[in-house]
Amino acid sequence: MNARSARPPQAFRQLTVMSVVMIVVGLGGFVLTLVFTIPGHAKVASSLKSRGVQTQGAVTRCQHGTTDENGVEQPVTCWVRFTPSGGHSVESPLAFKTERVGGGTAMTIVYDPEDTSVVARPSDLGYWKSLVRNSLDVVLLVISAVMVPLGIAGLLLRRFLSRFGLRPARNLAPSP
Repeated sequence: MNARSARPPQAFRQLTVMSVVMIVVGLGGFVLTLVFTIPGHAKVASSLKSRGVQTQGAVTRCQHGTTDENGVEQPVTCWVRFTPSGGHSVESPLAFKTERVGGGTAMTIVYDPEDTSVVARPSDLGYWKSLVRNSLDVVLLVISAVMVPLGIAGLLLRRFLSRFGLRPARNLAPSP
């Protein structure tokens, strides 16, 4: 009569599924960050650093801000009106979220003369500063940094436990 360990095989299947899901979610977050977020920020920062023109603009509006559980207002997208070197007035959203400011507030901006829809404040052009401003980037990077190693550790733990924990117990009673 062979007896199995008290640890059911169902627990190992659940550990395996959880580990694989953690790895997939972690890698997915990393890929989303690489494909959608970081290149967009890098493209804006690169174009504005290489050929950007600095000018004065005025905030025309900001989207309705949300507040977190502590009552702190979250960053919002604001639109600015400015006059590029061509002489016609243009209204464009800032490329990076910012604090909510009142309409008509003057600010220094940098715009791309080849594409006046690319506008940012000079202080937002640092890579890390813009990355920290976008909380989605940070969340996706944390998910990747935590979930992938935990998923791999779960798979290794399952392999270790299945190798040493589910061996059949030997019946030590003498056979007749």
